[in-house]
Amino acid sequence: MSEQSNQDCCNFCQSGHVTRYFRQIAFRQRTDKGYVSCSVTIPLGVCDHCGSKHWTEDAEAITEAAVRREYVKLMSAA
Repeated sequence: MSEQSNQDCCNFCQSGHVTRYFRQIAFRQRTDKGYVSCSVTIPLGVCDHCGSKHWTEDAEAITEAAVRREYVKLMSAA
């Protein structure tokens, strides 16, 4: 994990603080034309008390955009 930003109260345990980091992840997503492989950097929150990970709407939007980009590449290669 790298770069820290703001801290919030944990929605899960209600006692810890969530520290947001930017983390690079790689994943594969199945589409109707086959699998696409993606690598993105997303904001991810981790609670300092219970360790739960918090996936934000921004992270979801980033991963969806990456899948769309790779899907378009897959379609143009076909």
